[in-house]
Parts: sequence; C-alpha cells; structure tokens
Amino acid sequence: MLKFMDNYPMKNLTTLKIGGPAKKFVKVTNPNELIEAINYAKQNNLEYLVIGGGSNLLVSDKGVDKLIIKNEILGIEHQGQNIKVKSGTVLQDLVHYSISHGLLGIQKMTGIPGTVGGAVYGNAGAYGQTISDNIISVVVLSDRRESKDLITLNKDDCNFNYRDSGFKKNKYTILEVRFSLNTNNPTTLDQEAKDVLSKRLIKYPPGIKCPGSFFKNIVAETLPKEILEKIPSEKITYGKISAGYLLESVGANGQVLDGIEIAGYHANLFINKGGGSAQTFYTLAKKYSQKVKEKFGITLEPEVQLINLPPIS
Repeated sequence: MLKFMDNYPMKNLTTLKIGGPAKKFVKVTNPNELIEAINYAKQNNLEYLVIGGGSNLLVSDKGVDKLIIKNEILGIEHQGQNIKVKSGTVLQDLVHYSISHGLLGIQKMTGIPGTVGGAVYGNAGAYGQTISDNIISVVVLSDRRESKDLITLNKDDCNFNYRDSGFKKNKYTILEVRFSLNTNNPTTLDQEAKDVLSKRLIKYPPGIKCPGSFFKNIVAETLPKEILEKIPSEKITYGKISAGYLLESVGANGQVLDGIEIAGYHANLFINKGGGSAQTFYTLAKKYSQKVKEKFGITLEPEVQLINLPPIS
C-alpha cells in the first residue's frame, strides 16, 4: 500500500538541499504503484510530477502544489549487447554494470548523479558521450488515455537533441530504457571511467550541494556568424561553446549572494554553501545570464529544471 505524505520538504529530495514543501509525496517501486499514484492525483484534482534522484532540480522556496512521485523502479538485465534498464535505476549503477560486462558506450557518464530515467529525460552526457547515443527504444506510460497504456517508442520518436528530449513536452513517464552497446575489454572501460571520474571530482567534490552545470552549453552551429566570430576557436569543444566560459567572461566566477556561490574554478557551477534559497540561486543565475546576453548576444538556457519558478531567459 502506498504511503502518501503531506507537506514533504523538497530540500530532502534535491542535491541542492533547497526547496519548499510538496503538497503530497509518495515513493513508487513498480509500474502498478506508479499507476496507482497517478490515479490518486487525478482523483484528488492534483497535478503530479515524477522525479528521480533530484540532481537536476531547482525547486521554489514556496514549494509545489502537486503530488511528487519519486521513481524507485529498479532493475538491469542484458542479453548479448542489449541492456534493459528500469528508469529509477541509479545511473552510476548502470555505468558499473556496463563496464563489468564489457559493454561500451556509457562509461564516460560515470559520476553523473541521478537516475537513468532522469538522464534520458534531459539527454545527459559528458566528454562527447550522450545517454541517447546507444538507445534503441524507451518504454513509457502514457497519461493520454484512461487505460494508462504502456507504449514502446523507438529512438526517433523520443526527439533527442542536445540536453533535450521530447519527454520534456509530452505526457509520457519513462519506465524502461533499452540500449544496444558494443563490446570492449572491461579493464579498458574501467580505466577510461576512472580517468573521467578523476576530472569530475575536481569540479564536483564529494558532498557538494549543486545541481550540476546550471546552464546548457551552446551548440556552435546554431549561432549566427556575427556572434560566432566573438568566440575564440579554442573555446569550442565537441562543437559546443562552454556556458562556463561565457559566464566567466562576464565576471561570474567566485560571486556570492546569501549562501549561494558561483565556483571560482567554474562559472557554470552554482553551489549552496549553506542556508541558500531558491530565490537567491535564481537571482544570481538570472543576473549573469543577462550579462552574457548583453556581451555576446547569446541567450543561456537552463539545463536544470525550474520547479514553480519563472523562466530565466
């Protein structure tokens, strides 16, 4: 039987440790419980939001007038080069699993927090590798019909783009993700993952209260020539312009406001140093994104989901 909780503090669910209360909160561990939770929301005229590890959320200090459903539907299995993963599975567990079974294509995502479902929702990636690279299909729960149909979408149906997917716009809840991965030597994959993790730990030391990079990097080819000419060629990597470079160029590094600090070593890393609020976080992010727009003519788009907060751009 599901346990619904009232006025649950969202700060307990986010890596930022920020966020007011959710009107209702529940954890689900299988698809039937998820359907039950969604039915509860509808019967009680509540909007609902399904979340994973809370690693990519900035939640309003006022909280949310919704049912927050925490997805803890777990499981990994594979046959040959194909892997099926339940969406509530921790992404790091999938990384470890793929490496130990000699499967290439996910190892560079080591150290990225959150769940597989959340990673697919935001099309997460690192060091030139993206979660959608090797996806063949995604099983989703449709909320468009009373029957709560399970639908299998092929990769093209998911509308993946840089740090984006169709799941940000449709009413589908990700339940299972299916990958087809190439094979490689586990020792080689493990070493590659360790090399990546050593770089990540410099940027994200253990215990840091942050949602990861706040703004998306910019796809260079989407910019007009006159804007692109302002960017040094060495600042374009994997076809992307670092949002951190743009923010650094307008003096964001090391700025502090009421408990929220922009890292001195990376201007796209906003950290709750203790007692910070969502409003302060939002104010700091908006201030420096506006400075980037004034200097470069580039509109930065949050990679982090803003919950019960207005758009920044």
